[in-house]
Amino acid sequence: MKKFLPMLLLVVFLFGSVAPVTEVKAATLPAYESSIQVQNLDPLAVANISIAYYNPDGSLADLPDPFTNPVADTVQPGSSNTYLPIHPNAGFRGSVVVSSDKQIAIISNLTIAATNRALGTYTGVAAGGTSLFFPLIDKRNNVSVFSIQNTSNVTANYIIDFVPIPGGGYADIPDVSGTLAPGAAATYNMTDYNGTNPWLGSIKVTASTGALAGVVSNVNFRVPDSPTNAVYTGFNQGSPVVSLPLIMEANNGNRTGTNCQNLGPEPATITMTYSPSAGYPEREPDIFSDVPVNGLASKTFLDYGADKWIGSATVTVSGSNNIVCVVNQSRPERKNSNIYEGFSPTSATAQVTLPLIMTKNGNASNPTKTFTSINLSSVDGTNISVTCEWKPMAGYMALPSTTKSGAPALQFNQQNNFTPDNTKWIGSAVCTETSGKPIVAVVNQSREFLPTGYQRDVTSAYNGINN
Repeated sequence: MKKFLPMLLLVVFLFGSVAPVTEVKAATLPAYESSIQVQNLDPLAVANISIAYYNPDGSLADLPDPFTNPVADTVQPGSSNTYLPIHPNAGFRGSVVVSSDKQIAIISNLTIAATNRALGTYTGVAAGGTSLFFPLIDKRNNVSVFSIQNTSNVTANYIIDFVPIPGGGYADIPDVSGTLAPGAAATYNMTDYNGTNPWLGSIKVTASTGALAGVVSNVNFRVPDSPTNAVYTGFNQGSPVVSLPLIMEANNGNRTGTNCQNLGPEPATITMTYSPSAGYPEREPDIFSDVPVNGLASKTFLDYGADKWIGSATVTVSGSNNIVCVVNQSRPERKNSNIYEGFSPTSATAQVTLPLIMTKNGNASNPTKTFTSINLSSVDGTNISVTCEWKPMAGYMALPSTTKSGAPALQFNQQNNFTPDNTKWIGSAVCTETSGKPIVAVVNQSREFLPTGYQRDVTSAYNGINN
C-alpha cells in the first residue's frame, strides 16, 4: 500500500475577490505568477506525484489540453522537477495540493508581474492546523496580502484577529470571519482595512471547524514599475525558543528586521540574543517587555550608518509562552526585500533538504544570472561540520559533494566556481551535519551582473526543510 505525503501549497496567479468568503474585499491585487519546485527525498525510488489545482470555491480547476486535473507526474530519485509555467491557463487563481507516494519537499517562487519583476519564495507545508499565525502584517510603505487555505476535508469556519504592535498608536481592526470549502483558499489585501490609515501588527486566525494553512506577501508599490515582494509561510504553532541563522547590519547596504509574535497564554518579555560570526564583535541583546498575547516585538537594524555586523540570533520568551518569528532581509537602495521564517530548535535535525539550488541560471538574451547561497547554523551555538550533496535536475551535470566545518554558522555560495567553467546548473541539495548535530538552513536567491544602480527586487529566501 502506498504512503502518500500531501504537501499543501498556496499558488497565486492574478487573485481576485473570491466567494464564498464573507469578508474578502475588492481592492486591486498584484498580478502574481507562480512556479513550483518538487524534490523527491527518496535516493533510490521514483516518486509518483499528483498535482491538484483548486478554484477559490474548492472545485477542481479546468486545465488546458493535454492536462487533466489532478496532473500525474514522476520525480526521479533524489532529483527535483520545476513547473514553470504551472499547468492552468493564464488567469488562474486558487490553490494547489501535491501528493506523493514518496517523501517530498516543495517550494514555490511567487513573482509579481511588473516592468521589473519582484521575486518571493515560500515553502509548502505538510498539514494545516486550527490556529494560524502571521507575525508580520503591514500597511505602511509595505502592504500585506495574505492567503488562507482550508487543508481539511470539511468546511472551515474561521475568525481573523488583527493585533496592532504595542505602543505604535495603530487602531484595533474589527475581527473578520470567513468560510472555506475543502481545498479552497481566500485572499485578503490590507489596503481594504483601517481606512486610509497605516497599520502594523500581527494576525491570529482561529478555525472552529476544518484546518488552515497560509502565506503572506508583503508588497511595496511606491515605485510601480519596481515593486518589492517579501513572502513567508504562516505558522500553525510556536515554541519558547526560536533560532535565526542570519542577522546583519550595514552589510554593504543589507540589513535585517526581526518580528516575533507572542502566542501567549499571557503577556510576556521577548529577548533577542545575538551571536556574532567570526570576526565580528559581541552585541547587546534587545529586550521587549509587556508584549501582549498575539502582539509583536520588532527590531530593525540599519542598512548604513553603523558598523558592519553579521551573525545569528536566538529569541526567547518569558513564562510558559510561545513565539513565532520572521526575519526581513532587505537592501533598500536596490529595492531588495525577502523574508525567512524562524526555526524552533526542537524541529532541527541533522539533515536539511533544499529543493532549489542554482548557479548562472539565465539565457543568452539576458546577461543577468540567478544564483543561490545557503546559510546553515547549529541551534546550540557550537561548531558544525556539514556535507552538501548536489542533486542535478535532468540535463545538468553531476557534481561532487562539498564539506565545510569549523564554525557554528557556515555558508555554501553557488555564485562563482560552483561548476566547472562556471556553467549553468539547476537542481536541489541535501546537507547533513556529519556528527549528527541538529542544524537549520536558509537559502537566499539573488541575481548577478545587474546594471550599476539597478533597482529591482531580485532576491528571495526560503527555509531549508528538516528531514
